[in-house]
Amino acid sequence: MNTYLIGVIAALIVFITVGVIAGRKVKDTNDYYVAGRKAPGILIVGSLIASFLSTGAFLGDTGEVYSGFFMGIVIVGILQASGYVYGANLFGKYIRRAEVNTVPEYFGKRFGSKRLRMLSSITLMFAVTAYMLSAMQGISTLMTSITGLDYKVCVIIAWLSFTIFTVYSGSKGVLITDTIMFMIFLVAALIGIPFIVHGAGGWAEAITSLAQSTTRPGIISWANNLDYLYPSGGQNLIWAIVYGIVWAVVVMVSPWQTSRYLMAKDEHTVQRSAIWASMGVVTVTTALYFSAAFIYKINPDIEEASTSIIWGAMNLMPMIIGVLMLTGILSAGVSSASTFLSLIGSSLTNDILSARKTDDVKQNLRISRIGMAIVSVVVLALAFFNPPQIFWIMYFGGTVIASSWGVVALMSVWSKKMSETAAFLGMLLGFLGCAIPKTYSALSGTTLPIYLDPFFIGVAMSIIGVVIGNCIKKANDDNILQYESLHVRPASEKDAVRDRKTFRLMYVYLAFGILLGIFFVVFYALPYMRAMG
Repeated sequence: MNTYLIGVIAALIVFITVGVIAGRKVKDTNDYYVAGRKAPGILIVGSLIASFLSTGAFLGDTGEVYSGFFMGIVIVGILQASGYVYGANLFGKYIRRAEVNTVPEYFGKRFGSKRLRMLSSITLMFAVTAYMLSAMQGISTLMTSITGLDYKVCVIIAWLSFTIFTVYSGSKGVLITDTIMFMIFLVAALIGIPFIVHGAGGWAEAITSLAQSTTRPGIISWANNLDYLYPSGGQNLIWAIVYGIVWAVVVMVSPWQTSRYLMAKDEHTVQRSAIWASMGVVTVTTALYFSAAFIYKINPDIEEASTSIIWGAMNLMPMIIGVLMLTGILSAGVSSASTFLSLIGSSLTNDILSARKTDDVKQNLRISRIGMAIVSVVVLALAFFNPPQIFWIMYFGGTVIASSWGVVALMSVWSKKMSETAAFLGMLLGFLGCAIPKTYSALSGTTLPIYLDPFFIGVAMSIIGVVIGNCIKKANDDNILQYESLHVRPASEKDAVRDRKTFRLMYVYLAFGILLGIFFVVFYALPYMRAMG
């Protein structure tokens, strides 16, 4: 048993132990689903980032960078992070006011519709299962690389690593373990990159070498490697901007992000957490993307691009730092998988099986745990019989949720005239408009033209559904009453001192953005232009 494996096993034991201890404090379904609505900012920030930066970022995104798509992924990463701030202020704090346990329950309550609640739950489970599958595959890929064990054996180990505490503790355990895991991979990313830079011969040498690369031309140019996705820089740039917007929408409305706001102790926690989460995501992903590009400079012959960061941790870093990095990657995967399992299980029991609820608190809790356990077994089977496609499975789930939920979610808060029929058709057509061409593209191996990207089709169909739905049936008095209630700020939230503190944090965010721009000019743009002469 090597040192890397010992470190990974130790981390898994800690996560399971902490999760089980948290589970002992779960008294009812309110604790199980939304952590009693008392979570402080540190736990919300930790969970927002950890549930988003899965192995899809550590292995999938970095694999794309290693393959020659550096600037495309950087653009997506920066744009998507802005979704936190927009999402908290345009959607997150309003659904918290609805005092629901799940986001599908919010849709059902907002429009007084059981069928919309059911539809949103089904689309949630479809998209989140895909995302959870990518997280499980990432964890298993990591374990296979470290141990040499068969991939399917690692799938079972990965499944056990998060299922035990998630099924038992629900949202309380997930929030705490997410935050611990976030701290681990944040430290790992920031400490690990200097060793990768050193291995590449220094920052300036690495940028110069990559800019002049003949084995993978354009690997860090704005156009990216033209042999990888699209044959022109313009198309690649459009793809990056489109998917940056897609993922900003995902961050704004996706259940694995917005459900965290349902657990926050107040609306100030929602808004402040979003700002810190946005800065945290950009910091970690920027470090990861440069690391992956530098690893290509050091070793351009890694067969499986998604393992480039794993190779860097095991070959470029001191043993203890390498263990920390691998533990960080594992933590990212486990935290996301636990969040996704919690979401799927909660939606199944709270929204689809809601008729089975009784007045017996312990019985309801038991049903919730059984439902979540059943879901975990189904996902295990899917992971067991599917080969790893970490990046594209992740993007599949994200695109589907953005297309089906994006328009309806935002209009549910900002349109008084939106009817139940409009919301239902908007979500249904948005889902079908994206999922069908996305599935066709994946199964046939076809790369659709950028203007026929499934996201565009899904959003267009969602808008058409909303327009047709509003023509068929207008919003009723109850729909309008629910809309108006969302815009009534609770008296407990009205505090001038806290308002000023929240507003001042935006100045910190602005300063961060300016510093980020300076960083890219000084450490990327200028060295790149000098290298290209």
